[in-house]
This record gives sequence, structure tokens and C-alpha cells, in this order.
Amino acid sequence: MTEEVTYANLKFENSHELDNITKPEDTKKKEFLPGPSTSSRSCWPVVPILLTLCLALLMALVTLAVLCAISCSAENRQPGKPVFQIPKDYRKQLRDLNMTKNELHANFSNTLQAIGNQLCLEGEKNLKNNGQNCVLCPANWKWEGGDTCYYHSKTTKSWEESHQFCSSQNSTLLLIKEQAKLSLVQKFPRTSYWLGLIFRPQQRIWYWTDNTALTEEQKSWTKQINFLQPCGYVYYSTIYSRTCKEEVYYICEKPAIQLQRGNNHWQEDWFVRPE
Repeated sequence: MTEEVTYANLKFENSHELDNITKPEDTKKKEFLPGPSTSSRSCWPVVPILLTLCLALLMALVTLAVLCAISCSAENRQPGKPVFQIPKDYRKQLRDLNMTKNELHANFSNTLQAIGNQLCLEGEKNLKNNGQNCVLCPANWKWEGGDTCYYHSKTTKSWEESHQFCSSQNSTLLLIKEQAKLSLVQKFPRTSYWLGLIFRPQQRIWYWTDNTALTEEQKSWTKQINFLQPCGYVYYSTIYSRTCKEEVYYICEKPAIQLQRGNNHWQEDWFVRPE
């Protein structure tokens, strides 16, 4: 009887101790739980910091290399010279270009001086200039005073043919837009010449070939002009009109080349006068 009771108490105590023992965690379940582990989760904030440090170190290395290059070039260069120098080949090319420019300028000045001495000084009385200026016209063109050269035709042409010839010579048919020009025409050897004057039916008005309209003053120099005979010509001191297909003598005009004598200390030369 006593042995049975002892056995029962012992069994009870053993079972009580087993109940107090903590059960081990189920490691298999934790291995397959979703999400990073605690150790991996703690590493993420370190990555941006490492990248930032790497970039900062790289920038410091680049800056150091640039400073070293500048300091080395400064040590090697001669005093008073800039850090960045133009290569010797480029400097030589610049010197050659400057020399060529000076030579061309000198040749041009000498040529103009020769032209001035030959044509302007010897022909001063004929050209009626003041000894300081000179007017030059192309070959077969005449200077009649002022700043204009004139070409007098030796054959007759229609108005259109005359206009085309003057255009090919970089000039225009005679334009009589001032009273002085009208008086000058009276001294020309022939009596009739085509003018750069034509009637435009679209605008119903007379126009000079430089696209300026016939003014009221200029109309007072005209006589018997009408749109049925749309091309103008001058006869002595009066402007008339006739059909454009008729053949008449013509005069072309263009600006003259003007040379002006200038004094530059000891050097005297000729140069083209700016318009």
C-alpha cells in the first residue's frame, strides 16, 4: 500500500516538472516566414551611406588631380606667361596672316596712289577737280561733272534692248530727276535719247526705273506723254513718250569711282571715298 502511494507522488512531481519546461520554438516555421530577417533588415540604411562616401571620395580625387595639373604647369611655365598658351604653329600662322594683310594693304595703297598720280594730277585741268579729289569712270564712259559716269550709245535700239544693255553694265538708262540733269542733256551731241521712264498700267502712273514715281515738278518738263506710248525719251530739254519698239539712241549712267587724297603725317595716299 505504501509503495503505491510513493509511486503516485513521484509520477505527479515528474509530470509537474515537465509542464514547467519551455517548449522549443518551431524553427522550421520561422525559416519560411515572409519578409527579411532581422539581420538583413538592419543592413539597408548602410548602403546609401557607403555610396555617398564613394562619390565624395571620387570627387575629391578628381579635384586633387586638376589642382596637381595646374600647379605642375605653373611650375614648368616661364614667369609672366599665361597657364594656357596658344600653340607655336597657330602663333606662326597668325603672324603670317598679319604680314600678308599688311602687304596687301601696302600694294593696294601703292596702286591707288599710282592711279591718282597718273589720272588725277595730270588730268586735273581736264577733270576740273579741286586737286584733292578725283573722279574715275570706266573705259568708253564719260564724266560730265558731278559724281556720275555716262555711256553714249553709237547705235539705236528699242527701249527694252537699251534697258537690258545698261543693266548688263551695272547701270541704268538716263534718269532726269533734277533740273541740272535736264540742262546737262542739252550739251550732249545727239538730240534724242531713251530715258529710264516707263508707264505702269497696273498703277496707272509713270515710274523711273529706280522705282520712284514721276513727281509734279518733273511732269512740268514733259509734253505729250500718254499711256498708249509708254516709254519715255528726251528731246533737247523736253521729255516725250513713244512706243517702246521704236529704235532710238540711249545713254546709260552709273556712279563714278571717287578717290580722295588724304594726309597721314608723312605718308600721302589715295583711298576710295565712302559713299
